[in-house]
Amino acid sequence: MVRQQNIPERFWSVKQIDIFRDLAETDANALAQLTTFKRLENGEPLCAEGVYLLKEGRVKIYETPPEGEPVTLELLEPGEIFGAVQWEDDNAHPNVTAETLTEVVVGIVNVKNFQFFLKRKPHLAMPPPKTLGRLLKRYLHAWISWMFTKRKNFNPALSRSKSRPEPTNLLLNIVFRSSASRLALLLQNYADAPKQNQTLAGHGSQCTLRKLSTKKLAQLIGSSIEKTETLLNQFKQHKVLEKRFRRIQVLDPWQLKKIAKARMETLPQIQEEKNETYEQNEPLFADRPADGR
Repeated sequence: MVRQQNIPERFWSVKQIDIFRDLAETDANALAQLTTFKRLENGEPLCAEGVYLLKEGRVKIYETPPEGEPVTLELLEPGEIFGAVQWEDDNAHPNVTAETLTEVVVGIVNVKNFQFFLKRKPHLAMPPPKTLGRLLKRYLHAWISWMFTKRKNFNPALSRSKSRPEPTNLLLNIVFRSSASRLALLLQNYADAPKQNQTLAGHGSQCTLRKLSTKKLAQLIGSSIEKTETLLNQFKQHKVLEKRFRRIQVLDPWQLKKIAKARMETLPQIQEEKNETYEQNEPLFADRPADGR
């Protein structure tokens, strides 16, 4: 049987963020010193290695199959970021292209400089911190709820302070990774976190993660809900996890770790009619070592 070979992905992208709006002034000034802005016409390709900050316009990343029409993989809006990776074999994924859909103003940052920036700014995370307007809206919603329910001794400030902080994921854990790798890393870190949101099963080889909706996962990895749902289904096909409602059961932590470490490798597809298992896919799904490491 011919085993599937994993092909390195050509682009990564981070959605659900407006980096120009959500950055603090000091962070924005530091990033501006590393960035060169260019204006591009409609239909220009973006393939040189680097990090692209989309300031104006729209960009799409699409795949051209051997037969049929091109398939859009990602549609990027102003404020979102993406990157192109240069491989030794630059023709490894020639059918995936990034191209402007309109006139575009884009900031370009050297890969090493952007990595250095993120290491110096470990507080940058997904989803971005709530803005003042969003906090006021939440406060107003709580106040209206009190007016309708007529609760006694209600203190909006006290109620807000007791609420749990929203989970975040470091931006450094997201960039320079495929969507599969960043999702695997998030679930791995979540499983290794304090056990308040998980339940252990068996002899510790499996665990169930609770309160993780597809929408929340998408926000934490900077991806679309549709893409995240597709990835979860792929993980289920490879028997890495099982998902029911808002509970995720990690079936194989070792394989989850392998996917996270792969960084920019594409998760291999499983053809249902061939009834393949994840052990038959190399090298991302390699045979487990005898010692289980």
